[in-house]
Amino acid sequence: MANAATRRFMALFPECDAPQPANSFRLIFHPRGLRPFIRNWEELAARMIQRLQREAAANAADKRTAALLEELLGYPGVSSRWRTPDLDRPPTPLLPICYQRDDQVYSFFSTITTFGTPQDITLQELRIECFFPADETTRAAITRLK
Repeated sequence: MANAATRRFMALFPECDAPQPANSFRLIFHPRGLRPFIRNWEELAARMIQRLQREAAANAADKRTAALLEELLGYPGVSSRWRTPDLDRPPTPLLPICYQRDDQVYSFFSTITTFGTPQDITLQELRIECFFPADETTRAAITRLK
């Protein structure tokens, strides 16, 4: 699911054609998704894979997470070294992401909220991702989006 701000931002990338069902992982990893527009793709992708590996390890019965992880690791250009989980590296609370469209650079940091002790399977699967502009140039540029 995406809010209106996300839809306005995604309109900057009309050629984005990630497989369905679209989610932030597919949009970032798929070669026809946002990947060509992400300046820090290697760093971002490595950290996202680590996050997904942690989620898969924490809930081995969750076959969908494991399947998504395998799907992402199978995309072209995804490093084979990412197949080995690095669960000793602590997760970071913020994830920097830098997009470039023509001459415009959009720098954000992202946070993901999860429910630590859900009592309902629906809440266990819920992830709320929030993007914040990382600089004044990005804030001004996204404020102008209609």
